Amino acid sequence: MAHKVEATSGMSRAGRPDARIARSRSALSAALLDLMGEMPFEEVTVAAIASRAGVGYATFFRHYPSREALLADIAEQWIGELLALVAPLVLAQDSSGAALALMQFVEARRPVCRALLVGAGDAMRRDITARAVAAAEAAGASGPEWLPRDLGIIHGVAATLTILRWWLEQDRSQDAVAVAELLNRLVFGPITGRAEVLPASSSK
Repeated sequence: MAHKVEATSGMSRAGRPDARIARSRSALSAALLDLMGEMPFEEVTVAAIASRAGVGYATFFRHYPSREALLADIAEQWIGELLALVAPLVLAQDSSGAALALMQFVEARRPVCRALLVGAGDAMRRDITARAVAAAEAAGASGPEWLPRDLGIIHGVAATLTILRWWLEQDRSQDAVAVAELLNRLVFGPITGRAEVLPASSSK
């Protein structure tokens, strides 16, 4: 029998955020993040998430239709945080700084980022790409005059996610700084028109 998703968007009848809903969702997010630090996303079950969050099994489905939906909710929040961190550097044409900031952000959240780009399947990757493109467009990202803005955003997001997935699938054969240099040379530098190279020693 299919589970229904809670109709509320987290707002009370008075139009204020419902504190209980917010607490439940926060607990579920924290539980999933904890579990992904212990095992691959593919092995995490809804029952385990609910148990770790301290809520009933049915309560999970009043908030999310699936574990993938919960993961996507976490991803949307982090995409916003990431853009707030990286966008000012891109707009300032600090391509190397933007690439390094992105990689440090992902490195600090490696389990969930790996789940989003490797373990959650093609549908999730398409969803993450669409969310990131929409967020970049809303942030007013731009590029050189010769590059159509929409193409630059789509290409930049897709290429960045491809490089991240490649890195996350490996067993840390490249450190975050080395991958930041690759990201700068292949994506951020060409899009901003500047491709500063990080110190050679950092890629060793």
